[in-house]
Amino acid sequence: MEKIKLVLIMMLMATAVHAQTTFDLDWYVGIPNADASITIETGDTVRWTWTDELPHSVTSDSGSQEDFDSGIITGNGTQFSYTFMQVGVNDYECDVHSGMEGTITVDEVMSVEDKFRRNISFYPNPVANSLTVASLFKLDSYKIYNILGKLVAQGAANGNVTEIDMSSLQSGIYFVNATSGALQSSFKIAKQ
Repeated sequence: MEKIKLVLIMMLMATAVHAQTTFDLDWYVGIPNADASITIETGDTVRWTWTDELPHSVTSDSGSQEDFDSGIITGNGTQFSYTFMQVGVNDYECDVHSGMEGTITVDEVMSVEDKFRRNISFYPNPVANSLTVASLFKLDSYKIYNILGKLVAQGAANGNVTEIDMSSLQSGIYFVNATSGALQSSFKIAKQ
């Protein structure tokens, strides 16, 4: 009897450690591919939310690892969710609007830190004036360092998508460090 209890406790603990996470993506005409492409782990759910009044679908491409299709749905705030259970690459698109597309990459178990680092997107690169940084995690702050490691700018982030004014920086290579709580990710940017 003790062995059965121990096995049950271990199974419950393993389930608790690998809890499913739901990631939210906005879905609208003109969405950059980088904002519609994320890396998750098996068992995670992606929830797309329509942020305009136009009709859209979330439909897997023929070469995707898993098949999913929301059908055509209309309405600001409308949502479609899908839980990914297989490791692989899932390209998807809107059947109504050409160019509305993204990729959901599903990996084995990942740490929270890996999910944060792998799901930071930034554009344009090179940047002229304004850099957009997007994340599945709420961003708290950012710091910009020059090639010599000197801090040249910093500021508070603005949720999941932050616009950084880089117009006052000289042309060159910079490193941006974005934080969300204790999580950090750094990436290289070229300033025109």
